[in-house]
Formats: sequence, C-alpha cells, structure tokens
Amino acid sequence: MVKQRALRILQQKRAYEQQRENLMQQSFNMEQVNYNIQTLKDTKSTVDAMKSSVSTMKKEYKKINIDKIEDLQDELEDMMEQTNDIQEAMGRSYGMPEVDDDELDAELAALGDELVADGDSSYLDEAMSAPSAPSREPGADSIASKNGVPVDEFGLPQLPAQ
Repeated sequence: MVKQRALRILQQKRAYEQQRENLMQQSFNMEQVNYNIQTLKDTKSTVDAMKSSVSTMKKEYKKINIDKIEDLQDELEDMMEQTNDIQEAMGRSYGMPEVDDDELDAELAALGDELVADGDSSYLDEAMSAPSAPSREPGADSIASKNGVPVDEFGLPQLPAQ
C-alpha cells in the first residue's frame, strides 16, 4: 500500500513538473509575442517619423533656390573683393620714397654703435630694477614638509618623481 501511494505521488509529481514546463513555455511564448509586437510598434513609429521628416524636408527644399544661393555667394564674394580694394586704396602711401632694406640695416647698426659709444644706458635702469622671472613653481615657498615628506599646494604628500 505504501508502494502504491509512493508511485501515485511520483506520478503526480511528474504531472505537475510537466504542467509547470508547459506553463513556462507558454509564458516564454507570450513574452516573445509581446516583444515582437513592441518591436513592430517601434518600427512603425520610426517609419512614420522618417515619412514626416521626408515630407518636411521636401517642403523646406521648395523654399530654397540654389540659383539664388549661388547669386548671393557671388554677390558676397564681389563685396569682399570691393572691401579689399577699398582697404588697399586707404593703405596707400603718399610720396614716400622707396626704402632699401640694406640702408635700414646700416642705419640701425650705426645707431647701435652710437649707443655703445655714448655709454648712457639710463634708459635700461628701469628694466634692470624689474623683478626677475620666477625660477620655481608659483606657491613653492608656501609648500612645507610634514615630517620630512614634501607636500603639494593642497597639503597632500607628493609622489616621488619617476
């Protein structure tokens, strides 16, 4: 009697397991169907957006005339050329003789010789009293060591240079 009862329980167990497998497969199938439906809806939305975009682009392109754009570009180019011509005309020199670069170099060298011979370098005094360029990183004076370990501007230990 116990054996028959055990067999019956095993049969029920297998039936329940089979039923559970069937339900799991049905659930999976429904999830797949829902996924496919959502994918189709998304695709339709994308296609609708693309159609709308094409329609809008066609309307906007009708408002644009490439010939007018090219005419406008040509007109802008002409105006820029006229502006350059005006700038050139405004920048002309009147009655200025042509200067030879060699003559300018010789005159500059002569001026340098006069300054050396003159010995008056008072114009350099102000430049000589100007502070010198920094020789180290800004804020380096305020960087102290803690227990012999150098720290950065934030007070954190510095890593050794590698």
